[in-house]
Order: sequence, then C-alpha cells, then structure tokens
Amino acid sequence: MSISPILYLVSAAHFFNDIYMGFLTPLFPIVMGKFGLSLSQVGTISMVAAFAGAVSQPFFGMLFDRFGMAASVYLAPLLTGILISALGVAGSFPLFLVFLFLGNLGSAAFHPKGASVTPALSGRHPEIGMAVFSAGGNLGFAAGPAVFAVFVALWGMKATPVMAVPAAVVAFVLFLLFPVRDVEKKTRAATTITWRALFADRAELTVLLRLVFINFALQVGIKGMQTFLPVSMHEMAYSVTDIGIIFTVMLALGAVVSVFASSLSRTTGKRGLILGSVVLSVAVTIVGFFLMPSPLGITLIVLGGMVMNSSNPILILSAQRHSGGSPAMASSLIMGISWGLAGLVMVPLGALGEIAGIKIAVAAGIIFPLVAVVSCLRLPRE
Repeated sequence: MSISPILYLVSAAHFFNDIYMGFLTPLFPIVMGKFGLSLSQVGTISMVAAFAGAVSQPFFGMLFDRFGMAASVYLAPLLTGILISALGVAGSFPLFLVFLFLGNLGSAAFHPKGASVTPALSGRHPEIGMAVFSAGGNLGFAAGPAVFAVFVALWGMKATPVMAVPAAVVAFVLFLLFPVRDVEKKTRAATTITWRALFADRAELTVLLRLVFINFALQVGIKGMQTFLPVSMHEMAYSVTDIGIIFTVMLALGAVVSVFASSLSRTTGKRGLILGSVVLSVAVTIVGFFLMPSPLGITLIVLGGMVMNSSNPILILSAQRHSGGSPAMASSLIMGISWGLAGLVMVPLGALGEIAGIKIAVAAGIIFPLVAVVSCLRLPRE
C-alpha cells in the first residue's frame, strides 16, 4: 500500500499551521523595543508559547485518541492563524501574551491529531510518511521567519492581521476535501486507550520518557537559538530581514535533511542517528557561534541548527511505537511536554543573559542538548 494522497493534505495543514509559529524569531528585537522588555521577559515570551502546548497537548491527545475529532486537522490551523496574526496589533505586553497563548493552543490541538493520522495514511512506509508530515511543519516553521520579517519590513507590525488570510484559505480547502469519516475509521482501528496503556508496560514507558527527554534537550538548544540569537545578531547590526532569512534557511535545510534521515533510519537504525544529531549539532553550532559574525560562523550556525532539527520525525515515530497503542497521546508528549519544558528553560536562560551577557545565554542553550547523550546511548536498537 502506497502513501495516501490524504497525507499530503495533512502535511499542507501542518505547513500552514507552523508558518505562524515562526512569527517571532526575527522579530524579538522589535517586540523587545516596542514593550521595553528585559532578556528575562523575552524568555517569558518563548515560555508562554511553549507552555501553551505543554499544558494542552496531552489533553488534546487523550481527547483525540478517545473521540477522533479529525476536523481539528483544519480547524486548529485556522485558530492559530487568526490569533498569531493579531500579535502585531496587541496594544500591551499582557494582551500580546494572551494572543500568543491562545494561538499556540490552536497549534497544540493540531499536532497530536496530525501526527496520529500519519502512520495510518503512510501504507508500508511509516518512516517516510512521518518524515513528510514533519517536513511540512518544519518547512512552514522555516518559512515563517522570512515571510513575517519581509512582511513587517514592508508594511509594519500593524498590518499583521492580513497574514491570517492564508490560514482561512487552507482551512476552507481542507473543509471541502478532507475525508473526515474515512480518516476516523482508519485511525480508530490503531488506537486503544490513553494513560492506562502508556503506564501498562514499564519498559516501554521508560523508552518513551527517554525519547521525551532527548527531544526536550534538543528543543532547549533550538529554542535558545530562536529566542536569544536574534537579539545577539541585532547587536551585531544584522537586520530583521537578514535574521529571518538565516533562520529560514536553517529550518528549511533541517526539514529536507529530516526526510533523508528518516528514510536512512530504516536501514541504519534510529539510535545512532539520534545520538549523532545531538553531538554533531552541538559541536558545529558552538564553533559557528564563536566565529560570528563571519560568513563561516553563519554557515556553521545554519548547518548545526539543521542537524539539531533533523531527528525530529525519528523521535516522534519512535515515541508512537512505544506508546502502548496511544499514538496521539505519545505525540502530545514528544511534541508538547518536551517543547513546553524547553520553553520554561528560556526564562532562566534570559536571566543568565542579564547577569553574564547575551553571548553566554546563547552558548548555554547551544550546549544544553549534551545532557541527553546518556539517554541516547540507552535507547533500544530499532
């Protein structure tokens, strides 16, 4: 059985959902200046965005495992697009955080369902199917920094509500074309129960928790770069557009490489690729950071960030295989809890930056994934 065309619709929804998640990366210096924020408050922005996903994704995962609700595949990106696009016109920092939190709830509602329907639509190629799904989100997240940076540079922050139009269009197209009932039948057959299934087998639960911890460590590195590196680059006289393009290239390359890594994992095994993404990404990125603002430094930063993102679909698929038959719940843990906990780390990283300087904060975030090396080595061979 080949990959279903429906999967490409889901991946398209993932693209448009996650393009809004890249909104802030190049704009942190602008938001910092607009509201007069400290580095700790900048870290709070990342924390709120990630925490919304951490708090809600297990709930959404349990809800979708039990009741299906495939319509969330197109309703969630609509909610995300409308609320995130409203950030540019938020009149105060508290209102900005409210829009950000609610917009990330939409993203949180999409990811568990989108990831859980992917294996059922992938035929005999679940690794490739998950890579296609992840690549859709990664490419969207990659496009976000450049798209919003150019848009704001041309029309200003007050025009950002216009950016909700693509979300409305994709939601309408999916409403017309997405076969909700057929997808519900296919995914329900692969789903059992949620929390009880997760805790039924302690060995499987241990593997799942290790995968969540590894993803958490990688996400601290990624979010640390996305949150504080733009501020550091702004001090080096990089423009908002330059920052957006650099991060777009980094994330886009990570999305492309993740497809090849997922395919390669079928023959080489997953553990080595996950370990390699941790160790190699830290080594390349930290060298690049200390060589900035040279072209070689930027090149190494881009390559390191690419490798750091490359194992994401492998981690998701591995988590689903050790989920006790609760794929949406496992997806919510690997994509929600780990991302949310990583967001919480941004506040102390920001405080560290205020005490020791922004470069120390960025460097600390980059090397953080190394805490997961032991967990990588203790993963089973698959």
